[in-house]
Amino acid sequence: MPNTIKIAIAQIHVQSAEEGPAKLEKPHTTTPFPTLDQNLIEVSARVAEAAKLGADVVCFPEYFLQGIVNEGRQYLTFPSTHLTSFLQTLAKEHHIAIVGTIVHGVLPESAAFSHAAFPSGSPFEHLHANTHPGKITPAQLEWAKWLEQHPATVEDNVCPVLSNTAFFIDENGAVAGEYVKQNLWHPERLYLTPGDKPNRAFNTKWGKAGMLICWDVSHPLAAQRLVDQDVDIVFAPTYWMATDSEPHLSRHPHHDDYETSALSALSYARSLETETVWVLSNAGGPAEEGFMGGSAVWAPLRGRVGGFPRSEVGVKLIEVDIDVLKDSRDLYKVREDARRHELAP
Repeated sequence: MPNTIKIAIAQIHVQSAEEGPAKLEKPHTTTPFPTLDQNLIEVSARVAEAAKLGADVVCFPEYFLQGIVNEGRQYLTFPSTHLTSFLQTLAKEHHIAIVGTIVHGVLPESAAFSHAAFPSGSPFEHLHANTHPGKITPAQLEWAKWLEQHPATVEDNVCPVLSNTAFFIDENGAVAGEYVKQNLWHPERLYLTPGDKPNRAFNTKWGKAGMLICWDVSHPLAAQRLVDQDVDIVFAPTYWMATDSEPHLSRHPHHDDYETSALSALSYARSLETETVWVLSNAGGPAEEGFMGGSAVWAPLRGRVGGFPRSEVGVKLIEVDIDVLKDSRDLYKVREDARRHELAP
């Protein structure tokens, strides 16, 4: 088992589609998912950059492919399985593991077209080989026609079952682990369905790993459930904005970097109390639009190992010696004490 893991933090500017249903002014001549295409092109470049830096794994923010999927944008979740397949091919091509989240959408039985199966072809295959440049592919055309024939009603947009799912795709393109976000941020509760299955750890070449998503980081019990499975690394894709605490925050005196400081403090606390390497990738972008970044890696006895101080966009390589966990567990004995308390009568 290798002692050192090379982690690439990809702090990208996640693009979100305009509110409302799919825009299909020319449904038979243009891509049906321009926002997804745009994000996939950016992600492909960042994966290649991370691989060139020698990274073992690249971690992206929450919502990094689809952006925000409420307010009529739920259609962006319909081709989610093809997004996963695209990333699996990308991981194999560059021999690098990929972490992020994808929102999977399932139409409720009450939906007007719940019986209509989604098209089977991938509307993103052309992005791999840059085939059919400037021309719509057969799979894209199939999806465009499907969206045209099945326009979402207001009820459909309110009620689809949307699961925000973190994934770990290994360097061979296999999905080694998945986790559906359980602790939803307040606005997300209006359109996402929280996960109700246990959060399972999974094996990697550096030890056991687990995943949490954004607001999960604020819940110590969520992290503890991974510790109970002896994880060494926690990956936490995040979409945390500088405006998330408004309007409540403005009612009280606070530092300008309050949100960034809160996220950093939570991450370091979770790393220390769980005795794990903690990897968090947040969305970057223009600060005037509310993006705050702050993506980083933390570890006991190391503190903040490296990352982005603010919202700048890019990829940073951070190396961590996993053996630091042996020393931290020998020193702090947090896990040892917790287990002794569990066994106490």
